[in-house]
Amino acid sequence: MTLPAGPLLALLVGTAQPSVPAQAALDAALREAIVASCPGAKIALDPDLTRAARRYGQAVREGRAQPGGADLAFFAGLETADPAPFAGVAVVEPPAEADRAVQDLFPRSCRFTHAGVAATALPGNRAVVGVLTSSRAVALAELPGRVAPGARVRVSGTLSPGLLRPRLYALGPGGEVEERALALSRGRGFAENLVLRGRGEHAVEVLADGPGGPQVLALKRIFAGTEPPDAPPPAPKAREGLTFVEEAIASLRAARGLPRLTRDAALDAVAEKHSQAMARSRTFAHVLPADGTMTDRLRQSGYAYRSAGENIGLAPDAVAAHEAVVSSPAHLANLLDPRHQRLGLGAVRGTSPDGVPVVYLTEVLAAPVLGSRDPAGEVVRVLAEERRKQRLPVLVRDESLDAIALAEVRALSLGGVPEIRRSGAAQRALDTNPGLRSAAVDLVVGTAPEEAKGSNNLRDAGWTRVGVGALYASSREYGPGRLWVLIVYGR
Repeated sequence: MTLPAGPLLALLVGTAQPSVPAQAALDAALREAIVASCPGAKIALDPDLTRAARRYGQAVREGRAQPGGADLAFFAGLETADPAPFAGVAVVEPPAEADRAVQDLFPRSCRFTHAGVAATALPGNRAVVGVLTSSRAVALAELPGRVAPGARVRVSGTLSPGLLRPRLYALGPGGEVEERALALSRGRGFAENLVLRGRGEHAVEVLADGPGGPQVLALKRIFAGTEPPDAPPPAPKAREGLTFVEEAIASLRAARGLPRLTRDAALDAVAEKHSQAMARSRTFAHVLPADGTMTDRLRQSGYAYRSAGENIGLAPDAVAAHEAVVSSPAHLANLLDPRHQRLGLGAVRGTSPDGVPVVYLTEVLAAPVLGSRDPAGEVVRVLAEERRKQRLPVLVRDESLDAIALAEVRALSLGGVPEIRRSGAAQRALDTNPGLRSAAVDLVVGTAPEEAKGSNNLRDAGWTRVGVGALYASSREYGPGRLWVLIVYGR
């Protein structure tokens, strides 16, 4: 049947989808809103962020994503190398009003350098608007999102002033983490080639040290021989804060054949204190004026440790903050460090630097110093084993040298400073043992008897006798609960 021209025109007009403002109008609205709220700020509209916002809108329209910042941030993680972009989302009616919504979708802290916006029409005369903002401390050359297995990827860029010791982390599909130091040119540029071995998802991360400690500058997901996901993962069921985080860490380590970390109340207190300091100052950093570095915090608490590491996360809840931690290759390597034995967790609700409600999460991992009942005897065994490996003559333990070593190490540890009165101790050894022709003294301050292998005189084949003094003591220079070992050699 043929319809007249007039009714057909009316039918087409009546069923047309409401339109959103053009991209140019959205960009102009965002730029004007930023200028009004952040006078003097230099903000660049970024095509990668805009593309991520556009992909997110399409996913919402097709039912693959939900209106909300978390799902928008998911698409930003696919399209950009920004480690933690701020995501603002609004659903407006009618769609023609989308450009007016952008003024409420970016942080008023104005701590961002790049922004992107997109709007997508939805059924029911509505539209979803997404705004992404990020702060970039590295000008990173574009990295591909998809490559063939075994492809070589060049990671290059320029570091902002004030950042030091850049390094590159690469996480492979099997969970293996590779770390490389990045050499800086005079212009603060760097470049490094990576080979992405294995089919699956890889993560490439650039870190550097800033005033607040280690800082993630870039994090890029790269898919080798496989397609990136086209939808965020399903919303998790209700999960209980730090209990879930503890179990997630245990599962992560078990999958790599590593033992579970024991929850430590002393480390919990250290972690909680740092989370409180971050929330109080609205500063997301490892180093704060209020409580110093991780080492400062452990020393102040009196916690004696052989190894220690710290992760921090920021998200709407503790579990999401932990998941952000795991997405970072460097932080994942910390969780999988086989040296660690104990775990401390602290989570505090507060307001982010951008002014939104969040949880500040701190994870402290450590191997405590476990005191020995006979540290001197264990040191003697370590020295003997090392001499055997080096095929050197056996050292005979001498009780008179033991007494001199113990008296000397007690005096040193009480003074809290590692100044050896070498000539005095050696001379007393000679005075006490007329049969000795010469003597030497070494001091080792560490966390375990095995570290006595660092003794300078241990590999001298001329020594035939040994005396050891060892005790646990705290000092301002070395921290709490260190093992002080003084070794007297004679011949």
